[in-house]
Amino acid sequence: MLINLLPHRQWALARKRKAFAVSMGLAAVVGALIAVASSAWLARQLTEQRAANSDLQQAVTLLDGQLKRKVQLKTDLALLRLREAALQDLRDESQLAGILMRELATHLPDGLYLTALKQDGDKVRIHGAARSGEEVFELLRQMVSGGQWLARPELIEVAAAPGASVKQGEPVGTPFSMRAFLKRPELHASSLD
Repeated sequence: MLINLLPHRQWALARKRKAFAVSMGLAAVVGALIAVASSAWLARQLTEQRAANSDLQQAVTLLDGQLKRKVQLKTDLALLRLREAALQDLRDESQLAGILMRELATHLPDGLYLTALKQDGDKVRIHGAARSGEEVFELLRQMVSGGQWLARPELIEVAAAPGASVKQGEPVGTPFSMRAFLKRPELHASSLD
């Protein structure tokens, strides 16, 4: 058997071991508390960030909806402008037919009859019959000197007077055909009066 002559060393060593174990336990508890606190803090930060992301996502969705509405409104506006332009062109064309007929009527000398009037774009072909070639040239002269809506009239053909084979409903006389080009001044309400 061994006898320990210095028991205070053994007691000091045991106290140190106990103090080490207590300090290690305390460090573990403090570490666990710090880990739990930082985990809770990070979880709260993550929750706040997710809420902010959700708010941003809602704002982006709202903005996308507004942008889609704006694009749709621009498309609708462009379609309405096209429709308005088409209606304006149609109205102008319908007015132009009346104006063209009135202008031809003002230049039409006695003894000259129109049988056909065809418009292809800005070209107007005029077919008719006259008692003589004189009326055709008079119409041509009046169109050159005072035509507001018809420009550059050209005589295409003046045929010889038909013989006895006159179709029913057609005027008797010298058939002619001419071409003119439309001038397109602005249509005003006064043009229709």
